[in-house]
Amino acid sequence: MPSNIEIKDKAKDSTGIKVQTFRKNIRKTNPHKHNSYLELIYLSQGKGSHTIDAETFPIEPPVLFVIRQDQLHFWDITVEPEGFVLILKKEFAEQYFDPELKYLFTQLHQYTKLSEPSQEAPSISHIFHLLEEELKLNTYPDITFLSLLKALLAKVLRTASVSKPQAGSLYASFIQLLISSKNQMNTVSHYAKLLHTTPQNLNAACKKETGKAAAEIIASHVIAEATRLLLYTQLSISEIAYLLNFKDNSHFSKYYKKNTGTTPSFLRKHP
Repeated sequence: MPSNIEIKDKAKDSTGIKVQTFRKNIRKTNPHKHNSYLELIYLSQGKGSHTIDAETFPIEPPVLFVIRQDQLHFWDITVEPEGFVLILKKEFAEQYFDPELKYLFTQLHQYTKLSEPSQEAPSISHIFHLLEEELKLNTYPDITFLSLLKALLAKVLRTASVSKPQAGSLYASFIQLLISSKNQMNTVSHYAKLLHTTPQNLNAACKKETGKAAAEIIASHVIAEATRLLLYTQLSISEIAYLLNFKDNSHFSKYYKKNTGTTPSFLRKHP
């Protein structure tokens, strides 16, 4: 293994998302990491092995591999592969405030390998192909692309043969609650009560899965929602503070600045 691990950025010239055909000439690759993006690799044909971090998986198509940010991986392919690659950068996820899309990616993050039924291969490949064609027609993803993306993620999650992830209990329930809740709150105790657990247990579950405290995850969600309301609605800052359950405008502004480095009013003037 090389002393310096290569870090690749396949999406540096894209708008944050990229879909392309898996290169047939790939056989063996050196261990490498990705530069702040999630990579989904779907193979409908091929044989060999795929190593992600310390675990080596046999390539048994149809199969979807999920390579998260900063994971090390490499290939040893013995039979010509066929499939697709989808690359998603953090900036893309932050641009689109679709709760269904967020939830699907949250679910997907819990897996490394999803084995798909052989009868599903044609339809999954077809959706990947449509996504690839949509990006060729439109530089920036539109509603058609986002709908196809949600359909793809929902399908691979629904049809895959996988063991239930350990995170499927408290952490996954917490994320689903955050995404689906119409009454946004910014306290750990609020969500812990709804999940019938303690703030300490919820915090431990979040740290185990993400390395982040529950309060950080809540803040990320609240800030994303606040940013959407600030940029794309005519609501006043006071009205947004009220909707997000801050006790007053001042508290909201301090919270926003603490987490973003800027104030809500500055963002509105300099979007």
